Amino acid sequence: MSLAFQFEGRSLLRSKVGMVALVAYLAIGALSLFLGDRYVAGWNQAIENAEKAQQASIDEAREYLATGGGPTGRPWVNLSMPRWQDHYAGTRVHREPSALAGIAAGAVDPAPVAFQVNRRSDPSAGGGYRIENPELAMGAVDLTFVLAILSPLLMGVLGMGIGSREREDRIDRIIVVQSGQVRGWLMARLLVVTGVTASCNAVLCGAAGVIGGASLPNTAILLIFGVGYAVLWGGLLAAVSAVAQTVQAQSLTYGVVWMAVCIVLPTIAAEVSLNRVQTDFGVSETLDARGLNYEAYELAIEDLTTQVYAWYPELADLPAAADEVLSPAVRRHATSAVLMTAMVARVETRQTEARNAQQITERAAWTSPAVALTVALERLVGVGPEAASAFQAHAMHAVDQRVRWILRAAWNQKPLGPSDFEALISNAPAPFRWQAGWAWASGLAIGSWSIISWLFAAVALRREEQLIDG
Repeated sequence: MSLAFQFEGRSLLRSKVGMVALVAYLAIGALSLFLGDRYVAGWNQAIENAEKAQQASIDEAREYLATGGGPTGRPWVNLSMPRWQDHYAGTRVHREPSALAGIAAGAVDPAPVAFQVNRRSDPSAGGGYRIENPELAMGAVDLTFVLAILSPLLMGVLGMGIGSREREDRIDRIIVVQSGQVRGWLMARLLVVTGVTASCNAVLCGAAGVIGGASLPNTAILLIFGVGYAVLWGGLLAAVSAVAQTVQAQSLTYGVVWMAVCIVLPTIAAEVSLNRVQTDFGVSETLDARGLNYEAYELAIEDLTTQVYAWYPELADLPAAADEVLSPAVRRHATSAVLMTAMVARVETRQTEARNAQQITERAAWTSPAVALTVALERLVGVGPEAASAFQAHAMHAVDQRVRWILRAAWNQKPLGPSDFEALISNAPAPFRWQAGWAWASGLAIGSWSIISWLFAAVALRREEQLIDG
């Protein structure tokens, strides 16, 4: 190993291509960390803007409540009514970015940063009900992309020619004569190249943890996946090096493996997964939602109240339930309640579709280490389709609780005052915080690929050595 380390070190220093690739890889990695930091800064700025907008609305409502009036030119606004207290509460529920969110800045994540909660909010709308969403830079170069796509290329540049050049130049027999075996020498060189790439990944992952202020366990998980992924590609390079008879054949074979594992298989998995999830702003869903609105407003009063009491049985014990005919204001809220039940059903359907798509992606992780790494890192940092789906469920719960509050207030048939408004504000939904998790399927997939590729390389090199001896 010592001799292989010295040999590969001198070769790297003498190779302009290798040095350029190494420097370029670290430079792109540093760029991804910078962009990731800006991504998180933009995320936090969006949350700050949402909180300012919410506070401005609250301050305006407090002024109206103190004077007993409303906005100039809008005499119909009455903050003693639940619908207007709901409106002026300006409640936002936001996603708090995790410390490592920047490493997945380019993930496909349709959920907004801040979601405004009121009786008309619809979490099932395309990408969420975007009031304050800074349109975070989807598709940016992030650390996940650098590790998953570019680190195998660095591995290939640094290790290209190991094994194949010896066979092409017929010096493998000389190595056997001088050292007794060629297998140990080639494996040592491949391990050194793998170690160089793994070290680069470790530096970038460690820097991401430091920049983001991540906890030690989360940084350790990131390091494990970064280093483990490099070990996997070292094994794939070793497997190709063990069978390639020329440098050209090795280059082409490794390129095909990289293309299949990092480009083709993830693309197929994405297409299959997306077919299980409705497209945002789909025509059919928009028309269905519009049709439900018409149906709700055309319902007979008996059918309307039956549905409302079926979904919200606690309303049957409140004063408005004793009225023979619902007042126009209460009827309006009853219609909103029916629409809410339809909205809940739509969100549950979306959640089911998202879970099915996630299961397909996790199965695809076994066929593509690039998919496995992406799934693992997105689950670690809380950015991506899975986190977006979880935020949608969190927002739906917040909207449901708000509608229940409005219904209870309307059915009580009592004017609301400043104390009710303050209670509404104090009971605002909590921010959404992603709980980092370990993607066991991804870890097992990467580990299995690593073991199989290195074992294949060892067996193939041993067989090649036996042929030389024979």
